[in-house]
Amino acid sequence: MKTDQSLVARVPTILFFVTGVFWAGIIVTGGGSLLAWAVLTCFASGAFLVLRATSWFTRPLVAASALFGVVLTGYQLYLALVTLGSGLPGLAIFSAPLFAVFTVIYLYLFYACTWRKEE
Repeated sequence: MKTDQSLVARVPTILFFVTGVFWAGIIVTGGGSLLAWAVLTCFASGAFLVLRATSWFTRPLVAASALFGVVLTGYQLYLALVTLGSGLPGLAIFSAPLFAVFTVIYLYLFYACTWRKEE
């Protein structure tokens, strides 16, 4: 039986895969193809956390991926908030909370992966 500690240690891995699926969904629904980089970094970070969580390569990769996500979702949140004052407030009302949640998730991932203790 797995302990709670091992489940808590897997939360960043799960969140990387969830955010990768989120960005893939954005691409499928009409987002730019450049967002494929976000999908790639999320899935690569999640895979490295599964395969080699204590590798010298994994910590910088997941920290950079999380920081990339913070910048990307923060920018999308900024655009959604600016759009509130334009002629498309319905779109902004839906997307602003969504990108706010994913910005917080990426901030958590950055914190959890940067300050993670070696196991």
